[in-house]
Amino acid sequence: MKMQKKDIYLFDWAKNNISSFFQHNLMLNKFIPILIFLICNLTSYSQNIGINYNSTGAGRNITATYSKDISHYTISIGIGYNINSIRQPDDQSNIYYKRLYATKPAHYLNFNLSYQHDIFYNLKNIKPFVFYDSQIKYSTTRSSMYIPYDYDTTYLNTTRPEDGILYKNYIEYFGPFTWVENSIGVGFKVDITDRLYLQQRIGAGIHLIFGDEPKLLKYNSMEWEFMGLLNVGIVYRLKEKSL
Repeated sequence: MKMQKKDIYLFDWAKNNISSFFQHNLMLNKFIPILIFLICNLTSYSQNIGINYNSTGAGRNITATYSKDISHYTISIGIGYNINSIRQPDDQSNIYYKRLYATKPAHYLNFNLSYQHDIFYNLKNIKPFVFYDSQIKYSTTRSSMYIPYDYDTTYLNTTRPEDGILYKNYIEYFGPFTWVENSIGVGFKVDITDRLYLQQRIGAGIHLIFGDEPKLLKYNSMEWEFMGLLNVGIVYRLKEKSL
């Protein structure tokens, strides 16, 4: 059976986008073998699947996770969807902070690796923990900026001549860049049923941004910024496997 032109086009489009994504993300190529190792070597422990909402320094995402409980700690891996947002939290001409804006299919991908360790084991209704979280994504950014372009001379002889500056709104796209977001913090789990529980986390850290942009006056190809992490998730416990 021969492939139609439309099928060939879709196949080439998917192949080019996926290959381009991995070619530009050397760190992700090192990250994937770790995920495969965790999946293949920890099959004897209790397992969980979850859906999480994350707010990070780059933006927001919805990420599906697969985790394993081993004694008093949990290792989880996940893949998610980056959410585009036109709304910005500020008008300070930031290039990276909350500016992630996907313009290609590969830019929507979010990869997540997390480690958490339970604390205060004797508590019954709530299970607090400390955690480390890493998220990797590759995307362009979108910035809405107000730039002076003219002056209203009627304000020259007033007490506030600066009020005469006229601004024009510009939308600019930069990148794509690779974000490596790293955070530590605290969280808790609360059982809803025997199998289902709510998880919340709050943390802080830094995100590293890699990539060259000719439109920006940059002295190197890596930038970093402080960031925060907010996470809310619903997790379902799968049947525990025997050791």
